Amino acid sequence: MLEVWFTSIKKVGIPNYLVVALDDEIAEFCKANEVPMYKRDPDQGIDTIGKTGGNHAVSGLKFRILREFLQLGYSVLLSDVDIVYLQNPFDHLHRDSDVESMTDGHNNMTAYGYNDVFDEPAMGWARYAHTMRIWVYNSGFFYIRPTIPSIELLDRVAGRLSREPNSWDQAVFNEELFFPSHPGYEGLHAARRTMDYYLFMNSKVLFKEVRKDAKLSKLKPVIVHINYHPDKLPRMKAVVEFYVNGKKDALQPFPDGSQW
Repeated sequence: MLEVWFTSIKKVGIPNYLVVALDDEIAEFCKANEVPMYKRDPDQGIDTIGKTGGNHAVSGLKFRILREFLQLGYSVLLSDVDIVYLQNPFDHLHRDSDVESMTDGHNNMTAYGYNDVFDEPAMGWARYAHTMRIWVYNSGFFYIRPTIPSIELLDRVAGRLSREPNSWDQAVFNEELFFPSHPGYEGLHAARRTMDYYLFMNSKVLFKEVRKDAKLSKLKPVIVHINYHPDKLPRMKAVVEFYVNGKKDALQPFPDGSQW
């Protein structure tokens, strides 16, 4: 997966990328393939999780490591490795918010928010209560600027994950970004932007909608993130075949979803 990831980055011509290696094997693999690589100084807490932790535990490390870059004044586009790059994402960022993130939503309502009416007939005249809903930001692909709210976000998420080892980093990331101040809690004052879900595309959008639509399938997204499917590598390779090599039926063998 990492090889497909950096091969797509090289092909698009993105020069400013860096792999944060959590073990010696990945570090040596990057060196052998002339891939820019950063391996932190030994840190027992991070090294232990990097070598033996599960998927969510390893994913949670990003918030601790990102802080080092922000402290130096760098904006960072954080990327998981289950992503194929088809255009340079830096040409499509707005840079007007603390956090600019791709969404797990699959249409305008779920991606950008909607008014969801809750019906409680027992309340009679006041049976309808209006609520606001939005599908979560994906913590595997977001652009974060070196601002005070951004650093506070990273500290809050990293702190909660260390205290709540069973929490999912993406859920905590979204809760800290979206929950408002209320009694007993001071909310984060961060500006946020949702990326265009047809440009920064998740795999549900691709496999449930785009590949079946003659017009949408002609558009080239900036990235495709195989976040909704566990068979990541074959789907990543199929995305390359379809969008880069022009194989029109490359996406067809896959089901919309996945088998448990």
